[in-house]
Amino acid sequence: MSTPVTTSAVRLNPGTVTQYLASQRGLAGRRKAVLLRAAPEWAGAAELGWGERQRARVAAAPSPLAAYELVLAHLAADASGPEILVVLTDREESELGPDLLARVHRQRVNAVDTWDVVRQAFGAASADNRLLKDNWAAESLLDATPPAGWPQLGGGVLARPGALASLALRRLGIGRFDPDRAEQSGSPGPGLDVPALLRWSLTPGGPDRFLALRAPERAGLASFLAEEDQAGLTGKALLALVAAEHGPDAVAFGLVCAALWVHADAASATAQDYRARGRAERWFGEEPPAQGEALDALATAFGRSCEEFVSVLLLIGRSGSDDEAADARKMTGAVLNRAESLVDQFGARLAAEASPVLATGLDARFAAVGRALDGGNLSKVAEAVLAVGEHRLTLGQSSRVRAERARMAQRLAQWLATDPSTEVPNMADGITNHANQTGWVDLALEHIEAGGDTDEVLASSYNRLCSSVRTKRREIDRCFAQTLATWTAAGPDPKTAMLTVETFLQKVVAPVVKAGERRVLLVVVDGMSAAIASELGTELRQQWAEYDPTPRATGSTASSDVPRPPERRAIAAALPTVTAVSRTSLFAARLMTGTQADESRIVPTHRFWGSEKVAVFHKDDLRSETGGAVFGSELSEALAGDTHVAVVLNTVDDRLAKEQKHGDGSWRLSQIGGLQDLLRVAAAQGRAVILTSDHGHVVDRGGVKVDRDTPLSARHRAPGGALGDTEITLSGPRVVSPQTGNEIVALWDSDSRYTALKAGYHGGASLAEVAIPLLALLPFGATPPKGWRELGSPEPSWWSLTPGVPTPEPIPVTVPKKPAKATRPSKPVAPGHEALFEVAIEPAVDDGDALLTPKLLSPQDAMVGKLLSSQTFRDQVDLLARKPDLVKVEKALRALLDAGGTLPVTALAQRIGELAVRADGFAAVLRQLLNYDSIQVLETLPDGRTLRLDTDLLCIQFDLR
Repeated sequence: MSTPVTTSAVRLNPGTVTQYLASQRGLAGRRKAVLLRAAPEWAGAAELGWGERQRARVAAAPSPLAAYELVLAHLAADASGPEILVVLTDREESELGPDLLARVHRQRVNAVDTWDVVRQAFGAASADNRLLKDNWAAESLLDATPPAGWPQLGGGVLARPGALASLALRRLGIGRFDPDRAEQSGSPGPGLDVPALLRWSLTPGGPDRFLALRAPERAGLASFLAEEDQAGLTGKALLALVAAEHGPDAVAFGLVCAALWVHADAASATAQDYRARGRAERWFGEEPPAQGEALDALATAFGRSCEEFVSVLLLIGRSGSDDEAADARKMTGAVLNRAESLVDQFGARLAAEASPVLATGLDARFAAVGRALDGGNLSKVAEAVLAVGEHRLTLGQSSRVRAERARMAQRLAQWLATDPSTEVPNMADGITNHANQTGWVDLALEHIEAGGDTDEVLASSYNRLCSSVRTKRREIDRCFAQTLATWTAAGPDPKTAMLTVETFLQKVVAPVVKAGERRVLLVVVDGMSAAIASELGTELRQQWAEYDPTPRATGSTASSDVPRPPERRAIAAALPTVTAVSRTSLFAARLMTGTQADESRIVPTHRFWGSEKVAVFHKDDLRSETGGAVFGSELSEALAGDTHVAVVLNTVDDRLAKEQKHGDGSWRLSQIGGLQDLLRVAAAQGRAVILTSDHGHVVDRGGVKVDRDTPLSARHRAPGGALGDTEITLSGPRVVSPQTGNEIVALWDSDSRYTALKAGYHGGASLAEVAIPLLALLPFGATPPKGWRELGSPEPSWWSLTPGVPTPEPIPVTVPKKPAKATRPSKPVAPGHEALFEVAIEPAVDDGDALLTPKLLSPQDAMVGKLLSSQTFRDQVDLLARKPDLVKVEKALRALLDAGGTLPVTALAQRIGELAVRADGFAAVLRQLLNYDSIQVLETLPDGRTLRLDTDLLCIQFDLR
């Protein structure tokens, strides 16, 4: 048994008395008087409950006579009240006399061993010797006993960490003690850690619970929680702030500490920072918990903990459950607002600009982006934009949108740095270039112009940047309009491989239908521009594989000897670029003007459907007749059956007519009414999804009205009168305007209009209106239709946000023409001249005679040849337990190089003739071969399904140069 620590001067509390009574045998059910050695003082209730619905009366006896009278009165025959009387006395047994002692429990004055009572209260067989030295804790543990008692340890050891942690949890009102974990590890289990303490400080009334404790217990708990294996320096700082009555503001103060001591460290701190530190130190109280360097260490640790705590809350506020997220947002909002007030109170504004949590720090980072943009150094811009993204407040919706605008600004600056050409040599290249280049420019531009920025420095930078981009885009549109006018006037070239609205069904949809392997879902998003399609495509590629559905070369002519790699395609709209013309022409597969009724009537008549069923659905057909249905009955039936389905979605076009997007210029799948549900059904059925539009649009951002008497739409008019600077005449068979003799005047400048102000317009001759986006999609792992080629990364090279790591761009492969029958030996290359192609001499057959003829090798061919013959590569092959098919390895390397270095795993497998189910295994083998000495020559991108080959590292590792 442990040594009693209670003396005659000890003051007992209700918890001690209650636990003592419960530990005694033979008291229940009998009228007894109990003498306890203690200070004759009692501040508790006159009666206590103990055991199973037992009651006891407690009284103090400052003298032997008082004790005698209390005992005799309680044991009298006519006495009433509780059966047990507890008399607190500090008198010796010799003073009380044998007559009184003979009448009381155990015939003596009982000395209460409080630790023994504590041990029994926890059901422990013994107690930690370290715990017995904390004299203050015994009384506190008994006083804090829960109504149902402490959880039982089942005869184990009552460890000091577990016991004091359980006391802290109870006193502070945090969580619940876990006795099983406490017994095994000496820790209290979930509930008592730094985040829990910081959250507790923000709980209404939480710090007051600590202040209400008696001084010895308050000091003891503070000392315990400040130990290294508990809350450490953070706990010490927190409870010092609570004691100084700054508990509710402790976390907010911690963010200021982080700014002053963590981010404004000894190397970077200014005189202003040190003055702010001095003011902040006084918040720890008149007697701070540390001095000098120790106080610096305390404030540093506390600041870091508070930043981590608030960072986690911000993350929960974005991704937690509804109630949890709402609570986290409420808590962080209050903390951050208070922290900003304290920043001003302590004069710590300069230090706060380096904070990754405070709004002041985020504002400073945005201002840095503006300065970097004005400076023109792309590396500095990238660093500044990266710093914005690393700030914790960008987890919130408004700041996230603001940060996205900064990223878009970086991309536009990088695009301008490429000095893009404004020339548009032919329609095919102009249309394709818009899908893969200028459409992305328009996307980034719209993100910035839809919101701008509240920071004056950044707002001015955005204005200058957007002005430069618009100037360049304006010149590109001017050149395109001239090319469009020439191409339209000349009439369609039967040799052209370029997609147009009237050839789209035959070239893209018909091959899939004729193959008979899968149903088609054609979704026409009326008015969708290439910019919107680029953004939607990024979201779609998280769940779908994207393909180039055109197997033929799509240069300026079908006979081009430059086969283009897989890339995102675009379709040339009919003119004028209005729904009645371009959409009807798309569905009719011929140039005409019409209505929804015409579209629904004509589509099923196309011969390529054969015996297949097809149905077209427009806006009103999507409405369900019942509350539980997603679509109307006819559309639902068609989707569920074996019918090819075409659906027109009007969200974009309706939005342009009614409202302008302010603040956030992005378009998401969830914003296109019905699209997500359509895609969900298509994925379940394995349909081929073709997402396109009938025309694009331009957005009004301070556009100018052009006054004309004969406008036919917001962007085109009848011919006649002098042409303005922003107008161009279009005529020819692709201009469907019978009332004006198939001739119109259209606006090519995106900032001009004929009619009243709206959010956006179409009908004109700009690239954004004429180039219709096309996305061809299949569920992951699906076998593509014949001729479909899976895309790599569709973003242009300048879209990458990582300096020096551009987004790979498809590289056209030049195929040399077949050599003549007789060739002269080529002249030797002059020393110092670097040849574009290497030359290999190999036999050629000519009229039965073997000749040696030169064969041109592209740089890619030469690289692959050197790699396969290198000793390092052969050594890598020998290291593999199972030797790979080197023919497929060679094909894979060529496919990656042809695609600019990046390909989805399934696309790579398709191009080398590997089964889709073996694609991941083959990619793993390829990584083992190429990642010599653990250098990531071939890596898998974060999406988990795209491979990227670093050609520079490949050449270095295998000595190919």
